[in-house]
This record gives sequence, C-alpha cells and structure tokens, in this order.
Amino acid sequence: MKNLLKRLDWSYFYTLLGEGTLALTFFYYIILARVLGPERYEIFAAAVALGGVFSLLIQFGLPFLMQREVAANPEVAPKSTIKFLSLQGLNTLPILVVLLPLAMLLHFEGEGLIVCYLVIFAEVCRSTKMTLRAVLKGMGWFRSETISVAIERLAVVCCVLGVLLWTNNLVLVVATLVLVRFLEILGLLYYLHRKVNIWSSFNIGSLRELYRIAYPFAISGVLWVIYYQVDVLMLKAIASTGETGFYSAAYRILEIFSALPRVVFQVAFTRFAKYHANDPERLPEQVYKSTRVLLAVVLPVLIIAGFFQTSLVKVLYGDAYRYSVYPLAILLPSLSIKTFASMLNVFFQSTGREKKLPRLLFIAATANILINLILIPYIGSVGAALATLLSECILLALFVRLMINIGYNQIGKSMVILAGLSLVAASIPSLILVGVKPIIGTILLVICFGLIVLMMQKGRFILSS
Repeated sequence: MKNLLKRLDWSYFYTLLGEGTLALTFFYYIILARVLGPERYEIFAAAVALGGVFSLLIQFGLPFLMQREVAANPEVAPKSTIKFLSLQGLNTLPILVVLLPLAMLLHFEGEGLIVCYLVIFAEVCRSTKMTLRAVLKGMGWFRSETISVAIERLAVVCCVLGVLLWTNNLVLVVATLVLVRFLEILGLLYYLHRKVNIWSSFNIGSLRELYRIAYPFAISGVLWVIYYQVDVLMLKAIASTGETGFYSAAYRILEIFSALPRVVFQVAFTRFAKYHANDPERLPEQVYKSTRVLLAVVLPVLIIAGFFQTSLVKVLYGDAYRYSVYPLAILLPSLSIKTFASMLNVFFQSTGREKKLPRLLFIAATANILINLILIPYIGSVGAALATLLSECILLALFVRLMINIGYNQIGKSMVILAGLSLVAASIPSLILVGVKPIIGTILLVICFGLIVLMMQKGRFILSS
C-alpha cells in the first residue's frame, strides 16, 4: 500500500480539490442574489461582467507566461514575480481612467458607480493571485496552491456573507471582498518570500520586453472569450424570446463538467513546460500520460451525465427550462472535442509556440459566428449548440495540423482518432434520448471503448514522435 501511494500522482488530486472550492463561490453568488433581490443584484452582476472584460487587460496573459517560465527554470524565474505584478499594476492605470465614462455610458450611477470601481480593484487582486498561483504551480507545489485557494475562497464567503447579512449594503459587501483578497495576497506573498526569491531589479526596458513576450497570450485570451461568449450575444440579437435563457442554462450545466479537464490542463501545463525546457525527448511521453488521464477522468463522467441530463435540467432550473435539454444534448458531447483542442492549446503555450495560436483562434471564432448566423434563425438555441460543436471540430483540426507541422505526426493523428471516438461515445446518451434503441447504443459504446483502449497503447500513440 505504501508503494502504491508513492506511485500515485497527487498533483491531480490537489488540483481537483482546488477546483472543487469553486462551489463556495457559486454558493455565495446564490445567497447574494436572494438577499439583494433582482434589481440590486443586477448592479453587482453587471459590474462583475464589466470587471471580467477588464481583467483580461489586467492579466495580459502574464499568469500563463509566469507558470511556463517557472516550470522551465525554477531556480531563476520566480525572481521575476514582482516584475510581473508591477506590470499588472501598470495595466490597471488606463482602466481606472476610462472606467468612469464607460460606466456612465452603461448607466452606472451612485452606488453602482462605486461598486464598479471596487470590482476593478477586486479583479486586480484576483489577477495578482493568479500570478502567485502560477509560481506555485510552476514549482510543482500543487498542495500549497490548493490550500491557498481554499483559504481565500472560504474567507471571502464567510466575511462577505457576514457583512451582507449584517448590513445588506452592496458597497460594503464588495469592499469586504477586496479587503479579504488583499490580506490573503499579503499572506501568500510572505509565504513565497520565505520559500523562494521573488524579487530582482527591473527597468522600463525590461517591462517593455515582457509586454512583447506576453502579448500572444493576451490576444489568445481575448479570442477565447469571444469564441465562447458570442453564442449568447447572437441568440439575444437574432433568436426568438426565451432561446437565450435555454442556451445559457444548458451552458451553465456544461461549465460544471468543464472543471474536470481543467484539473488535467493545470498539471499538464507545468509538466509540458518543464520537460520541453529540460528533457524534450520525454515530452511525447508526458502528452501521452496527460491524454490518458484526460480520457479516464472526463469521458466516463460525460457519458454518465448524458444519461441524467434531463434530470439535471429539472433539478437545477425547474420544468420551465426543460427545453434546455436539447442544446445540452449537443453541448455535453462537444466537451469531448473541446478537451482535446484545449490540451493542444496548453501544449503549444507551454512549449513556446503561443505566437502561432491567435491566427488559428481567429479562424475558429469567425467560423463560429458564421455558423451561428446560418443556424440560429432556424433552430435557435439548438443551432447555437451545433455551431459550438462544429467550431470545436474546426479548431481541433487546425491545432492537429499545427501539431503535425511541428513534427508530432503520430500524436496528432492519434488525437484526431481519439477525439472522434470520444465524441461518438459521449453522444450515445443523447442519441438514445432522441430515439436510438438502447441496445444499439450499448454496442456502439463497447466498440468505442475497445478502439480507445487500442489507440491508447503507448507505442501506437507516440510512435516516432
């Protein structure tokens, strides 16, 4: 038993725990909505949405770059921590200038305007925390990172809800959120300072160079957001009333299951960067191991969730949203394709090929918009879900082509076959939902799993890569 425990990779377990603490955030958002009421909660939700957009500019892709650099060079890279944080601080200054006219344009005034500024400071704290977490993950300290995340989210929930129930004052609630995050960041900075050197001198020239290195990460981040948010906006613009709500409900359920592949990606990013810098000959083996974990963890959950998708919609949203089952029946299988595309995205970013990604993401985002324009007017939220699935396939094809072009021919081909088999397997519950006989679905499922096991033989997966 002791030898077995030593062989287990606890990085995935700790990362899963960290993702699990997101339940605390969901919990306090629900309480906020109930206590504040629709009108006041709308102010908070709109401010958070605006802050989410600005957070991309604050982060500028720096957390991903930091994690890669630390994983590749753990002795030297942590010394740039303060430099990265300083750059994020500089990114915030123009946002504070343009926030006032933009907030007034969006009809924020009085309490809402104060909340907008506080939310921006909260996003500064969140971006700082993501960069510090990147240092921990880059060093391979996943247990410390999970503990830090759990402390922060638990403290935020307890303090924010305490202030909410005591004062019912939205400004004080958001101010408490900022204060708790700021104090937790100070504690984490002190912890990192005791473990590694996080300071080295820098100047304007070095900050300019950091901008140059980080901008592909920033552009990719913006394109990812556009890629996954355009469906809702287009539904609201050109679909009939109610379709946006049905699709949004289905997509929120999908996000619950999206946390599982993120666990694998967070660990894989560090591993890929580390082996690419120090032992590139073993990099294909790391891709194989990450893909194996991805299939073992995500695919069975997607299939089980598919059989219960009707119940999930009814329990979480009620009978009024029962039509959401139909877009969900397409979105859940699409996650099987998305996981492989995201795995390759992580591979390219962690191995220094991030400059090749914006063009591919732009093509996929454009394809998504065009397919939505064609399908949404006819089949509404189901069309948006189909557009998501088809654009995921396009993005995966673009990524696989790049994978083959850089010399990983066999891995690229294996990814395509495994993604196709996973899509068929994950679609079987949805096919049964629309009338396919269970016995036929079961036979297809067995065949898919047999072929996946065959394709996941190590020699076949990474042959000559």
